[in-house]
Amino acid sequence: MTYQEERLLFNQKTQCTVVHHDGKIKETDANIFKWKVGTSIYDAHPFFEILNSFIEIFEKEETTYSFPCIHLEDEKIEKICDITLKVNAQEVIILLFDYSTKYHELNKIAQQKNESILKSKELELKNQYLLEKEKFKNSFISNINHEIRTPLTSILGFVEVLEKTKLSFEQEELARIIKRQSLHLNSLIEDMVDIAKIESGKIKIVDERFLFINLMEGFKETYSKLAEDKGIQFETYIDPNIQEYLIGDRTRVFQILNNILNNAFKFTEEGKISLSVTKNYQRTNKLSINFKIEDTGLGIQAENLENIFERFTRFNEDKQVSGTGLGLAIVKDLVDLLRGEIKVTSQPDQGTTFDIKLPFKFEITKSAPEKKKKKYSLPESKKKFRILVVEDEESTQFLIMKVLISHGSFFVDVAINGEEAVSYLERRNYDLVLMDLKLSKVDGYQATHIIRNNYGDKVISEVPIIGFTAKATEAERDKCLRSGMDDFITKPFEQEDLIYKIVKQIAKKAAL
Repeated sequence: MTYQEERLLFNQKTQCTVVHHDGKIKETDANIFKWKVGTSIYDAHPFFEILNSFIEIFEKEETTYSFPCIHLEDEKIEKICDITLKVNAQEVIILLFDYSTKYHELNKIAQQKNESILKSKELELKNQYLLEKEKFKNSFISNINHEIRTPLTSILGFVEVLEKTKLSFEQEELARIIKRQSLHLNSLIEDMVDIAKIESGKIKIVDERFLFINLMEGFKETYSKLAEDKGIQFETYIDPNIQEYLIGDRTRVFQILNNILNNAFKFTEEGKISLSVTKNYQRTNKLSINFKIEDTGLGIQAENLENIFERFTRFNEDKQVSGTGLGLAIVKDLVDLLRGEIKVTSQPDQGTTFDIKLPFKFEITKSAPEKKKKKYSLPESKKKFRILVVEDEESTQFLIMKVLISHGSFFVDVAINGEEAVSYLERRNYDLVLMDLKLSKVDGYQATHIIRNNYGDKVISEVPIIGFTAKATEAERDKCLRSGMDDFITKPFEQEDLIYKIVKQIAKKAAL
């Protein structure tokens, strides 16, 4: 474009109009608005009424006034203009600069910026809401976990105590039902906690060396007994070419297979269930193993297969089968975390097949004997060992007292909070403290800190302390040990495990 063309284009966006003091248009180039000479500027647009006040206050020298972004319009044209008014003794010069395009562009940019700010704020609020929601959910699950596990500990513990007494056949059956349902409730809690951990990314995959054949034999032993009780067959095949020791997350592999086998037994009333374990491939020290679980149970409709791994999904509501619908969702999440694959095929009323491929590693070394649990025994003593149980739940207090007193080697005192526990330790020598973590006034962590740091008497400051908690997590275990505790045990607990840990700590203290 030439200079003349650019100048002409610019001229078309400007308009110069000369007006008498009475408002009559003296002359105009009419580049923007088609105002006519001899007509009144006051009729062109109400904005120009402002001229009257400027003319009235005019003195001697020409005065200039500027007004940006004025919206002018006549019957056909709408423009956004910057207006300059020059008032002198004879006339008023009106200069219009058409910035409609510019102002529209600026307005669009400003609007986009405002929208961007609003969207950013909206996203920030959504993220804040989701974080608060996640925090509330985790807190809720944690509290529910604790509140349910505490009474559940008592139920399972007293059932174990009851089973060791003389019972009639009917009483034995009732005790088994109570125990079975309590264990089922405990597994539901575990499912909820696992889902929460997976969602928050707190589940860590641990590669450890373990005896693979023992894991598989465990499934064979457990489910063969269950199959016998149900009157169905349970077949297993373990590829003999699979290494004896593998490296992987034994706990997660157990969870995956246990969930699938549990489902198979829930929905299979006749026929058989089979577990086949074969090697897919092996390269250097890596291998892939295929786990196939087949059943002749209810099966799944084709339209439901694609949703089978969704949470809280169940497709057999008419059947009297318990469960939350979380099991398969957990399986899928765990398989993904292990970088494996899972597929399912099914025919209604004929059965279901799960194919799971999981990667493992192995050491190219000779097999080492499996590490056995070290045995401990109480030191020789003419008197019984005194245990301080710090617990505010009456049923749990009674259960622990019953277990320890039945053992025959212990006296038991009970404190209901950390403050009372410290007071007991000041007045009497104890061989061990069993410390609940969630206590009123002074909790288990605070009480442990006081015991370890506020006393010069080693009988008090070095007393073995076992944490007692409903939170079965590695983080909780680490927190217990960091606070100064020697060990910890989760609710609900096996009575043998409780006795083992107590004996172990007393024996270790005596050996110092």
